[in-house]
Amino acid sequence: MNKPLLILEMANNHMGDLSHGKKIIYNFYNLTKKYKSKIDFAFKFQYRDNNTFIHESYKNSDQANVKRFENTFFNKKDWRSLLNYSKKYYNLICTPFDEKSVKRVFKENFKYLKIASCSATDWPLLEQVALCYKKKNKKIIASLAGLTINEISKIIAFFKNRKIDIRYLYCVGKYPTKKIDVNLSYFKFLKERYGSIVQGFSSHEEPNNHLTPIMAFGIGVQIFEKHVGIESKKYKLNKYSSTTKELKLWLDSLMVGLETWGSKNSRDKNIKNEIIQLNNFKRGVYLAKNIKKNVLLKKNDIKISFPALKNQVKASDISKYHKIFTRSNVFSNKPLLLKDVKIIDKRSKVEKIKEDIKSFLFNKKIVLPANCRLEISHHYGIDKFYQYGITMINVINNKYCKKLIIMLPGQKHPEQYHKIKEESFFILHGNVSLLLNNKRYYLKEGMLKTILPRTKHKFFTKKGCIIEELSSTSKSDDSFYIDKKINNNVDRKSYISLF
Repeated sequence: MNKPLLILEMANNHMGDLSHGKKIIYNFYNLTKKYKSKIDFAFKFQYRDNNTFIHESYKNSDQANVKRFENTFFNKKDWRSLLNYSKKYYNLICTPFDEKSVKRVFKENFKYLKIASCSATDWPLLEQVALCYKKKNKKIIASLAGLTINEISKIIAFFKNRKIDIRYLYCVGKYPTKKIDVNLSYFKFLKERYGSIVQGFSSHEEPNNHLTPIMAFGIGVQIFEKHVGIESKKYKLNKYSSTTKELKLWLDSLMVGLETWGSKNSRDKNIKNEIIQLNNFKRGVYLAKNIKKNVLLKKNDIKISFPALKNQVKASDISKYHKIFTRSNVFSNKPLLLKDVKIIDKRSKVEKIKEDIKSFLFNKKIVLPANCRLEISHHYGIDKFYQYGITMINVINNKYCKKLIIMLPGQKHPEQYHKIKEESFFILHGNVSLLLNNKRYYLKEGMLKTILPRTKHKFFTKKGCIIEELSSTSKSDDSFYIDKKINNNVDRKSYISLF
């Protein structure tokens, strides 16, 4: 898993004071540099065009947000100074709030462009983002606070239709957001609905909430956004921005989440020690009688008891998928050791077939029924499956029947006929050669062919295929193979859950 990204939002906490803005960057860099091995950081700013963002009739008015923005506007020289200073320490990200500012973000040295929740349905602004993106790709992130599910779907469709690579943040537009209003389960809902493009959580939570990063990372959040700032005698910090001290506690919580989450590689390293520990509690296999060399062990030849010794056959080795033959004479009441037996593991071969079928189906994007089971036909034994064999998924078998037949590249199905069943092959994917009473038909995707009862048929594929079989009721005793060896093979089917 990639390192999570934490976006630190300065917003207007620079208070229109260049030295104060640089002090924020410096103080937070001294904190965050200690976490850079595990977390990526970016610092975010906001652009509003000084001349056109505020309507003329409201300029210099007492309207609260107008005063706030006017008091914190930077001129281009101060912006250049702040950004040149900041990029020494962080990747930079900027939120534009008007079309002129969109153009400016694309021209300047920002790694990311961030679309604020309030602008997420500002279609003129989004059209400008799309237009600039065509000329110069930039990483795009958008927040989704205060939007209905219908609006979210429209926004996602807007960017998808324009082939714009974008990531979305679940966000709560309450300043500050109390614990009861965080509702992280909605991130999970959005991710399940829209997939991996939903990656983040934009937090306006109370600065003393340190549980959120652990929970959020655990459900898949990879991009975090937090407002930060510093308080001074001259400037008071708002209620949803974190100080360096508060952010340290938040980051320490996220680090606990990262450490607890771990990785697949860490799990793989631990598994050896886990096996050693758990072997101390397993049961071992002992002989119930004297058994000669080269004998297939049966259930009444053994007994299973505690303890299991090192290098002893264990209870977990006794399975309907395992055949155990003795390599030497073994004796009653003695532990059965691995060196004294040969274990033939049919299950591992079935598992490999399953994984190959899953990969084949996944690549073809075939929709499958829930909880489906594979029926694996290995007509001449499982070792020859990839030469002679098919895999089937039974969708329904009632008065009518539907199956999916999956054939991997190079597989052949031996000649057979049905006395009762009438079946039609519809080719969903690939090509198949079908012989009906020795007459050859070459079937491509979208083609349909019906096979009447008592018609001898065999089929094969060079590159693999998926066949939708539609038929009358399918009965296990209604398949008659021309090669008698197959009819006499009672062990020619294996079944395993696909998932």
